[in-house]
Amino acid sequence: MNGNKRVRENRWGVVLFCSCCVMCLTALQVQATELIFCYEDKTAATLFLSEGSDVPIDDPDALLEVIQRLDNKLAEVSIRYVRKPWQACLSDLRSNKVNAVIAAYRPERTAFGQYPLTKSQQPDSTRALSKFSSCLIGSNKFHKQWQSREVFQTKAFTLAIPRGYKLNKTLAQEPFFIQHTASVAKALELIERGVADASIGLCQIGSHKVASHYDSTTLKTIYPPVAAEQGYLLFSKEFYQQHQSLSQRIWRVLADQDNAKLYVDHLNKANQVASTDRY
Repeated sequence: MNGNKRVRENRWGVVLFCSCCVMCLTALQVQATELIFCYEDKTAATLFLSEGSDVPIDDPDALLEVIQRLDNKLAEVSIRYVRKPWQACLSDLRSNKVNAVIAAYRPERTAFGQYPLTKSQQPDSTRALSKFSSCLIGSNKFHKQWQSREVFQTKAFTLAIPRGYKLNKTLAQEPFFIQHTASVAKALELIERGVADASIGLCQIGSHKVASHYDSTTLKTIYPPVAAEQGYLLFSKEFYQQHQSLSQRIWRVLADQDNAKLYVDHLNKANQVASTDRY
């Protein structure tokens, strides 16, 4: 009898233990905060510095790889991915329909978004995802002319860029006539046909150079970069106010990752495939 009693007690103990485990797992799932992350729906165009996404990543999957690694590290957050045009992402962040985007710092965005800030309320570059730099892409002839551009008159070169994008202040002061195109591919086609002199594309992340699939026998990337932006995970004001400690933790985890290497490894693989397909 005592033996049967002990068996029954052991069974109840196992049942109780399993129930506790299920309850704990359920509690963890309930506690996970949903973060709606919006990224740009653009896979075939370089993302320039103003009207489009100001983090110049050609391949959105490279962004996803960084955010997905964060998702896997933090049990307290569950990330939902939404893909939309860049301006729609910003609009939805403003109305809190999405909770986060990756963006460069713009003072006007602080009215509806929260960047990681220093004590002096300046963007904290130590918690940026990485520094994204863009270079001019041009013909061999343009390479030589660009080195001596000071002797040329204003608007001496034609720069082909996709419609909807603007140049930063540094490039706007260079001797460029702007030719808008439907895509980066069209911009490069104009250069190869001799109709345009140059375009612009992502060439470096952090200190790592990106292997460019733009380079060919007729097109070359010109270093050093002509434009650079720090990319930040920008939260909506409402999400940040409701989840300040979680937001701070997310920024810290992202800063601890070697994001530049993740981006470059992913883009180099993608660019190698693109170069093979092109030729």
